Amino acid sequence: MNPEHSRPTRTMAAQHTQDRLLVDVIEALAEADRLEPEEVEYTLYEYLNPEILTQLADDEGNTWEFTFAVADHEVTIASDGRLFVDGVLCRTELALQRPSSVYSCG
Repeated sequence: MNPEHSRPTRTMAAQHTQDRLLVDVIEALAEADRLEPEEVEYTLYEYLNPEILTQLADDEGNTWEFTFAVADHEVTIASDGRLFVDGVLCRTELALQRPSSVYSCG
């Protein structure tokens, strides 16, 4: 058997989920700093391996919270789809399950 064919492959859906989560987090951080997302001067990759977000999103049926520091902010993502920046609810229904609802973080 060819080992290349036996490796698990990342699905397009998993990549889309990770991308959407990253966008949600960056947008929430930008709002907290009263910036446009393209004005944020750092990337999440400097603070976090985005693969972690995909693994968490795939962890259906379990309750979890994941908190990490980005720049001078604390970000928390919960298994129920909520996103907090510095303790302020910024998003619900993250790409973990459904389209995101938006709250103002700033």
